[in-house]
Amino acid sequence: MTARTTLASRLRRATLALACGCATLSAVAADITPYLQTPTANSIWVSWKTAEGDESVVEYGVDGGPLNRTASGATQTLAATYRLHGVQLTGLQPETLYSYRVRTGSQLSPVFRFRTQPTAARKSGHFRILVTGDHQLRNDDRHTPLLQAAKAKIQALTGQPLEEAVHLMLNNGDQVDVGTLDHYEFVHMKPSAVVSGNLAIMTALGNHETYYDPGLANWRAHNFYDGISYKGIAAAADESYYAHQVGRVLLVYLNSESNFAAQAEWLRKVVAAANVDPDVDWVISVVHRPYQAEQYVGDISQWFRDTAMPILAGTRKHALNIGAHHHLYARGQTRDWPTYHIISGGTAWDQFWGQSTERDMDDVQKTIANWTWQLIDFDLDARTMKVSSYAEGHPKLGFAYSSRLVDEFERHLDAAGPNRPELTGSADGAVVTLPHGFTLSPFQSPSGMALNSTQFQISRDAAFTSTVVDLIRDVENVYGDTGAPDYEPVDIHAGVDIETYTVQQYGLNNGSYYIRARHRDANAEWSPWSDARSFKVEGSADGDPALRLAKKVWAPGEPVVIEYMNGRGKTKDWVAVYRKGQTPGSASPSVKWSYVSGINGQLAFSGLAAGVEYYVAFMTDDSYVEIAPRMPFYVGDMPELAISKTQFNAGERPTFTWSGAPAGAKDWIGVYRVGQTPGGIGSTVWAYTPTEAGSVTLGALNKGYYYAAFFINDAYFEISERVPFAVGSEIASVSLVKSALASGERLDIRFSDGPGTAKDYIGVFRKGATPGIDLLVAYYYVDGRAGGSLSPAEALPDGEYFLALYINDSYTEVSNRVAFTVGAGSEPQPDPRVFGVTGNLIRTGDALAVNWSGMPGNAKDWIGIYRSTQTPGSSSPSVLWRYAGGAAGTASFSGLAAGEYYVAFLLNDGYQEAALRVSFTVRKRGDINGDGRIDIADRDAQRAALGSCEGDARYQPLADFDADRCITQADYKLWYALFTKQ
Repeated sequence: MTARTTLASRLRRATLALACGCATLSAVAADITPYLQTPTANSIWVSWKTAEGDESVVEYGVDGGPLNRTASGATQTLAATYRLHGVQLTGLQPETLYSYRVRTGSQLSPVFRFRTQPTAARKSGHFRILVTGDHQLRNDDRHTPLLQAAKAKIQALTGQPLEEAVHLMLNNGDQVDVGTLDHYEFVHMKPSAVVSGNLAIMTALGNHETYYDPGLANWRAHNFYDGISYKGIAAAADESYYAHQVGRVLLVYLNSESNFAAQAEWLRKVVAAANVDPDVDWVISVVHRPYQAEQYVGDISQWFRDTAMPILAGTRKHALNIGAHHHLYARGQTRDWPTYHIISGGTAWDQFWGQSTERDMDDVQKTIANWTWQLIDFDLDARTMKVSSYAEGHPKLGFAYSSRLVDEFERHLDAAGPNRPELTGSADGAVVTLPHGFTLSPFQSPSGMALNSTQFQISRDAAFTSTVVDLIRDVENVYGDTGAPDYEPVDIHAGVDIETYTVQQYGLNNGSYYIRARHRDANAEWSPWSDARSFKVEGSADGDPALRLAKKVWAPGEPVVIEYMNGRGKTKDWVAVYRKGQTPGSASPSVKWSYVSGINGQLAFSGLAAGVEYYVAFMTDDSYVEIAPRMPFYVGDMPELAISKTQFNAGERPTFTWSGAPAGAKDWIGVYRVGQTPGGIGSTVWAYTPTEAGSVTLGALNKGYYYAAFFINDAYFEISERVPFAVGSEIASVSLVKSALASGERLDIRFSDGPGTAKDYIGVFRKGATPGIDLLVAYYYVDGRAGGSLSPAEALPDGEYFLALYINDSYTEVSNRVAFTVGAGSEPQPDPRVFGVTGNLIRTGDALAVNWSGMPGNAKDWIGIYRSTQTPGSSSPSVLWRYAGGAAGTASFSGLAAGEYYVAFLLNDGYQEAALRVSFTVRKRGDINGDGRIDIADRDAQRAALGSCEGDARYQPLADFDADRCITQADYKLWYALFTKQ
């Protein structure tokens, strides 16, 4: 009997076995399909949706026998015709097939089968997981045919029904386009019905689940994750991140949208526990926004990349990260750890080559713009994992591939890494002229693995802290495709010898260097580095060829002065000016050009037309070979760009004015976060500016540090000075990879969303210290970066500390604080001195609630309210004040007029401040946008926030008039009453 015949026979027997032994009920309701989730060895949740009826009953029994057991659950009435039923079956046997059906009144589903999960005691056989990505599309159901194809392929491969071949299915977010009930029913549950009655589905939170779902109410209603924990480590209260052990695999589902600080602490505890857990062999992380992406460059989770992945690397059990968000397939390996990362992007909105900003990344080996699914197969005996990715279609071709295998990779936990290689090509200390090649000795693997990658590093120092070349190449590098009509993936490393690296002519400047290299096998394991070799380059340049302009905007009629440096010294080297969009060549002559004189010098070009973008190029030997990066510039007037103020509250709309602009139809103002580069990522808000002068009010912004700039011609060339401003308070985020360090262990700090000013620094203080009053223990400049990481070379003495980000050599704290210990070996306790307010933005008539703890407790310690421009002192009395009355407590202040204030905690009837000031704003009731008026602009802000709740990006606390933490029509009516009573 063939495998296909055997499978068909088993499916028939499974159905016929259920035809007897069941209660007599009305006709089967074929449109009721259960949705299985949250499986364990002894339990599983069954959910389903009906339009009416409150009964939630599951009839079930061991497969092959009667449905002689029943379980009841609860019904959630989410809308008039949307009843969501949930029943947990408990007391089940591990690795056992059960048959079941669901019942609500006279409505009865067909009979389905499922298998319970194995226990961690099972160390033999196979454990398989099906992975699918984004659904999203409401009116173009691509997910159903993808799942149908996956189901058919798996059954053909294994000769078993799906529920016997596979243990679990993973979704990685964006299983809806918006978080409404309509989308949960028709975008997620209905397409998932292909497998959801037989296979439990677990999912990570995507960005689209957060849209139009205040407080994640619908997410929490549909997903029964609140009972999940690993080793008793409590997950997110809103079920947005959690860990779930099945057999010997720990699945860690992360939230790439929010809750980063709390989530990082939770993740540290989970990873630490898993690392020493003898019942966990594998850790798989699932997150919606990916670790890396080669299309829509920069649209990843920087938090996951910079913070979560290093934490997960704390255990070598972490073998795979599964991401999504991009609607394609990609696979790579992290640069430093034996961990694979993939994008399983499902079948959502079309994404293809040539559509976005694209870049070949050295930690991505393949990007294939196909609709795919993956099968993860763990061989428990061999302690191996194999991931197979199958394509079903392409956005330009539809479902054209029929389960084409497009990628396959493996991880062997117990396999030894490659042998240490040797470098050939020159003796240690040799003098070389360029071009010059370096070659690795042939790859050798004691485990029989194939070669996958090489890494060559060239540094100016023997410790390799000043690298000038850091090159990782894989045996295949699938990037781009052939275009119409076939859109086949292209391996841009075809024919490339990755074990040889050739430094091209002028590829290094004259000087002394060190080189080392290593192999990586197809098990993601690196070899040890080769012994480093020193060499000296002669006959090259003394520096990299470069061009420099004193400025990027030149007035009409002004000569454009260009400085060239480190040329090749050839008599026919030349510099040319081209219009933007031109490609140097005989068919596209330059606007201006001149030969250079020597390797360094200056040229001036006059007579360039105004109102035009240009670039200057540096070329060698009368050819069109460019030897330096191009330098763009603009000839024309520089507009003046200004902003109404430099500090805004979250949700406020900034107003900009401009004058002296070119008045181009597609000129525009764009707002970016500090650290973002226009063009590499889209602006946060923007508007066209087609007039010589004018003003514009842009959309409301979340908290952050921003800048605005004036751009021309619908592109990204800036012709104004950048205008910086800030929104909100405590904007930046700081975290530690470890918060309990051993004696002598170095800090590993991550930071993001900083102001990006030149002297921003991470400051370290002893626990309980007050910055600006107490001693700064250590400080580390972040070199003007808005985000990144740093690891100071010197360890701190044993003790308890906190750190935070401070702006521009001041004690103004612009981030959260992170408490940590050195040498104590225990989790740090929170800073005992706490001073704050319940809300930094209140309305006239509201009371300001102040709270404090850990203060000295002097009898005459007091709290003062001051205008933002005041300095506490006898000549500048507080607006309101009262004695604290104790080391901890609360106080309420009322009757404040509209304006900007701060509250201070002062000692002993004097003006010494015991804690950082807390700023707050009082606005006229009904004035949502802060312009001092109650008008149509506030109505628009109110409407923009409708449907949001506290925690959502759109939530505007000043639009919440009934204090229920959600913006509804009731709030609009209250605002309208204020508007009409003016």
